[in-house]
Amino acid sequence: MNILAFGEVMLRYTVNDHKMLEQTDDMTVTTVGTGVNLLSSLAHFGYDTSILTVLPDNPIGKKAAADLRKLGISDRKIIYQGHNIGSFFVELGFGPRPQRVTYQDRLSSAFSRSKIEDYDFEKALTGVDIVHICGIALSLTDQTRKAAKKLAQVAQSRNKTVCFDFNYRMSLNSEIDHETMKKRYQEILPYVDIVFGSKRDLTDLLDYQIDDETELYKKFCVEYQINFFAGSRRSIVDGEKYFEGFLFHHDKIYRSSKHKLNIIDRIGSGDAFASGVICGLLEKWTFEDILEFAVANSVLAQASMNDTPIFTKEDVFGYIDSDGSNDLIR
Repeated sequence: MNILAFGEVMLRYTVNDHKMLEQTDDMTVTTVGTGVNLLSSLAHFGYDTSILTVLPDNPIGKKAAADLRKLGISDRKIIYQGHNIGSFFVELGFGPRPQRVTYQDRLSSAFSRSKIEDYDFEKALTGVDIVHICGIALSLTDQTRKAAKKLAQVAQSRNKTVCFDFNYRMSLNSEIDHETMKKRYQEILPYVDIVFGSKRDLTDLLDYQIDDETELYKKFCVEYQINFFAGSRRSIVDGEKYFEGFLFHHDKIYRSSKHKLNIIDRIGSGDAFASGVICGLLEKWTFEDILEFAVANSVLAQASMNDTPIFTKEDVFGYIDSDGSNDLIR
């Protein structure tokens, strides 16, 4: 199976030693992004992966592409133009201090400034089985939004499986009114087969007024002819943090068990969950097994540094088989 992701590639600057940004002169730089994170995980599961994006035509862009290759992601479909790349700073949380993310100006990145005419979607889809589109593209510029929608349309017309992640960010939409954003999501959803999101995405963004989750997800999937709707949720029980997932298909909600979290870095947890679901669907596992695998992959990702999951299937199954108690691999 060959999986293509469309979306922004970014540089992440992580403050070392759990310091705050104002305290440090030392940071670690990594190449990340929703598509990068998802593809990295799927590449480590053994699938062929590639990314369709735009990187600056300079050493920064070439460095990012080299990082993608290290993660097992093909860079052959990358377009090089422009001068800037989106970036953000991460201050790791500790105890009562939460993890904090500070974005740079993403709208000036080479990806955000790209035009729909820059992409040859027909060529990019050659040999591809599954396409993943990140919803953040709908929040950046009119051109990234149009490109995301066009890719979904072309992919659907070529009988490709189209995955879409809501990935709605309030910080990117402070100057865009609710009805405009709602319409943007409504325009792309008819071309999508698999959606990753949450109950809140449907009630707060798409304005569904249904409390019962089964009926809510059913109405959403019927209206847009969605085959699978999946997502994750966090909870706190007796002061301990837990992670779980759900999958809706054919009028039924499937749920995973709750898994205890030991968080080092929670960024990218949703991408790890999504890659686990995609893997399970490709392997035609039961929905219960798909969810346990996806949640386990995300739990492992959150117990590791950086956005990009690099666990193999064997790593994830090892966690599942030991119920997370295996503390030594020989």
